[in-house]
Amino acid sequence: MNILIVGLGEVGSYLAKVLSTEGHSITVVDPDRDRIRRVADLLDVQAVHGDGSRPDVLDRAEAHSADLLLAVTNDDKVNMLTTLFGKRMGAKKTVLRLHDTSAVRRSRTFFRKNLHYDLLLSLDDLAAEEIVKIVRQSQALGVENFAEGKVQMRRFKLAAGAPFVGQLVKDIRIPPGMLITAIDRDHEVIVPGGSDDLREDDEVFVLGEPKAIATFERRIGEKKAPARNVVVFGAAGIAQQVCQSLQREHVGVRVIVEERQAAERLSEVLKGVVVLHADATDLNFLREERVGDADAFLGVSSEDERNLMSCQLSRNLGVPRTVALVQKPDYVSLYQQLGIDIAVSPRLLCANRILAFVRSRSISSIATIEEGKAEVLELEVQAGSPLVGKALKDAGFPRGCVVAAVTREDGQVVIPRGDDELRAQDQMVVFALNTVVDSVLDLAGVERD
Repeated sequence: MNILIVGLGEVGSYLAKVLSTEGHSITVVDPDRDRIRRVADLLDVQAVHGDGSRPDVLDRAEAHSADLLLAVTNDDKVNMLTTLFGKRMGAKKTVLRLHDTSAVRRSRTFFRKNLHYDLLLSLDDLAAEEIVKIVRQSQALGVENFAEGKVQMRRFKLAAGAPFVGQLVKDIRIPPGMLITAIDRDHEVIVPGGSDDLREDDEVFVLGEPKAIATFERRIGEKKAPARNVVVFGAAGIAQQVCQSLQREHVGVRVIVEERQAAERLSEVLKGVVVLHADATDLNFLREERVGDADAFLGVSSEDERNLMSCQLSRNLGVPRTVALVQKPDYVSLYQQLGIDIAVSPRLLCANRILAFVRSRSISSIATIEEGKAEVLELEVQAGSPLVGKALKDAGFPRGCVVAAVTREDGQVVIPRGDDELRAQDQMVVFALNTVVDSVLDLAGVERD
């Protein structure tokens, strides 16, 4: 692929390094000559000096011939203009990175149509989603979130003697609001029909609403006690998003904020959350607040070193799980060596999400299963598409795929059945085996990259 990367911060530099070693033709753009020089000296890339939001700079970078344009600078306005101009100049696919997505969330269709991006990524959103996923993950082997967390995919392993082992899929009482989308059996992925059975050691993929999946989880066996008491350190957007998400999961949350004004602001925004104005590295304070009794401690401030120190102190007080936010990707392995259970790097999450799109061969892919044997796709039903007005059972989807969820334009999420009709602007979450992905994309009118 011809890939144009605009912005050589930590995300852009990491992507340039990985994608160039995978054989892609890479062009990089940045206004900082030192960054350009460092990347050009180390990697086999074409380098263009300048502001990527200017059409003349994009023209010199040959945006018209780009298969994929990645707007990943640290400036939201630059990224938006880069995406808009790049697409209009001929770039086939565009990825837009934003820090603040609040306006976009309120008017998603408007921004998508006018900025012409194919994928929107926010470091804060990705980090908050990952941290909440870590906290609530219990016996599930893996958790993926779609449609802003309203839809989840979880993977469970069936132990010997577990409920449902030996039963046919059609005979299993599946809670409303979820579907069994696939079975991983000896590293072979199967999209089951009603006559398929479940067997010992099967890994079962289910997709649907979080509450429905939680009900299914209780039915398949003894569940580990979920986190019910979490302490969060931080006042930035990530901390607020994490607290709000955990509240929706009925998790008790206390948040430590070191600046008084930030503490007062959070106490107004986070109703029902205990906001503590204190030093998160004060051992006496942590003891007085019985932080050691918490199920998890999350260090998600903007300062890596204080996240590390507060997590270490909490671990020493007896907290069983500590999660630290790491702004510098190189620190991730170091944190784990120092005893932090999980280090979350927003920049690595963003870069790896983009890499998944590139490696899956389709910008529509939002997750890959078993090293590409299956994909989860997010597809929009275009106005005028032959799918509009058709019931799912009559839409012509091939065997080997499941339309697992549909998000309506008004934000409503539907876990569809065969009689449900598709509408224009519906966002479908589709689980598909690799062998039928091309057919699914053709049916939806999506071009392969």
